Amino acid sequence: MSGEKRRYTRVEDTELRRLRESDSRLRSLRNDLPERLNAVQQQCQQQMQQRLAPLEQRSQRQEQAISGLRTGLQSLERDTQQRLKRQRQEFQRNLQASENRQQQRLQTEVSRLEGAMQQGFSQQRHEYLSLLNQQRQEYFSLVEEQDRKFTGLILEERQARQKGQQILQRQIDDVVENLQAEREQKQKLAQDLLADVQSICQQMDQEYQHERFAPGKLAQLQGELELVQQNIEAGVSEAAIANAQQTYLKLADLRLELEQKEQEWQLYYQAAFADLQNLLSEVDANRQVELELGEGEDLDKFSVEVDYWTQGRFSEYEQHLQELHQQLVEGESSLTTEQLKELSQRILDQEPQLAELLEQAKLSILGSQMRAEIAANVVDALEELGYNRVEDTYEGDDNRDTFVVKLKNISGDEVVTVIRPEAEFGANSVSINTFSPTLVDEQATRQNAEAIFNLLNEAGIEAVGELECEQEADSRYQDLRQVQQRATEQPQSSSQSSSQS
Repeated sequence: MSGEKRRYTRVEDTELRRLRESDSRLRSLRNDLPERLNAVQQQCQQQMQQRLAPLEQRSQRQEQAISGLRTGLQSLERDTQQRLKRQRQEFQRNLQASENRQQQRLQTEVSRLEGAMQQGFSQQRHEYLSLLNQQRQEYFSLVEEQDRKFTGLILEERQARQKGQQILQRQIDDVVENLQAEREQKQKLAQDLLADVQSICQQMDQEYQHERFAPGKLAQLQGELELVQQNIEAGVSEAAIANAQQTYLKLADLRLELEQKEQEWQLYYQAAFADLQNLLSEVDANRQVELELGEGEDLDKFSVEVDYWTQGRFSEYEQHLQELHQQLVEGESSLTTEQLKELSQRILDQEPQLAELLEQAKLSILGSQMRAEIAANVVDALEELGYNRVEDTYEGDDNRDTFVVKLKNISGDEVVTVIRPEAEFGANSVSINTFSPTLVDEQATRQNAEAIFNLLNEAGIEAVGELECEQEADSRYQDLRQVQQRATEQPQSSSQSSSQS
């Protein structure tokens, strides 16, 4: 005859708090995190320089194209290009100064980061994220600075254009008094002016990603130039000249807008790229961590494979980061600023999840040890009742799963205790299964079970609810070899099922 006695247990709240608050004893086995940070920073700087190089080449092509203009716009364009060149040079100087500050900050705070790493993962993460946030703020500060610079540049541009238009107007007025000659000269001026504005428009179409940063605006101005052409064909030269001038002013404003938005995009992209690379580097550094339990002579250290103890969620997390990286790299030539900001926020949303995964790994290990300790207490209680330990195992030979221990007495009675993890950390169900070839005293087995749960309670493991009694023991756990070889499906506990979205 056989039977089962089952009861749920949980670790006392004070002990749970102590276990949960032992973050300082969770450490990365890698001590090269500062070097990794520095390598990521250098990589990001190189990437930024590669993205800025085409902008300098574009500037050179624009300067060369100015010589082909026929009207007073040539002088205006030359002055504009000089101002834009100075602005780009200042932008690069400010960017370099920002990167130098980041480098100096990293060098001065390396010792603090290394000290935090010795204290434990929680302190390490605090210092690490603080450094990353400072880097991010450097880029955002540059965005604000560039906004102010472009505001000044736009005012300067418009003042220069007013003077340029005055020169152009004098060119229009300097026509001979003969009406026929005047008409021919104005017709020629309108045609030259249209050709110049069309050239500038075509160059902007080829050189700028206008549909990405200012969709539809250039197409609208191209439509205005078709109206200028119609004016010329209709012999309305003065209207053609006036409309061409207005279109040029709008083109000049659009160019400044595109330059500003392009530089802003570069800074947002750089911030997102740096955030993601740093996070990937940190993930790589924490694949394996060390967990300390106990103190003094009882101190135990465990080398922890995070992916194993999180049941593959660490790999899923890394894969998700790699997918974000792919989106970022592939979107370098197509992402709008708003799309980039959204992607950047998704990257930032991933930062806390690394700490959550390491917490899951720690709790999974602690839970495994709890089950083994509960089994040890059960063995102590049953040995006092004349039973001897036979064997024990984790179900499926998986330390994250159910722990099973078998004892046997001289009469051939077997007691198999099954300690199964529940969803909540620190909670387990303890099932005491008695297998006997003879009649078993139900009252005696009940008293034995109560004695076991009393002993667990003295060890700080509280029994929850009433003792559940079943007539039949769970025969699936009688043969421990089968238990060890059994394929199991890991349950997802509430502390282990954080979203990777």
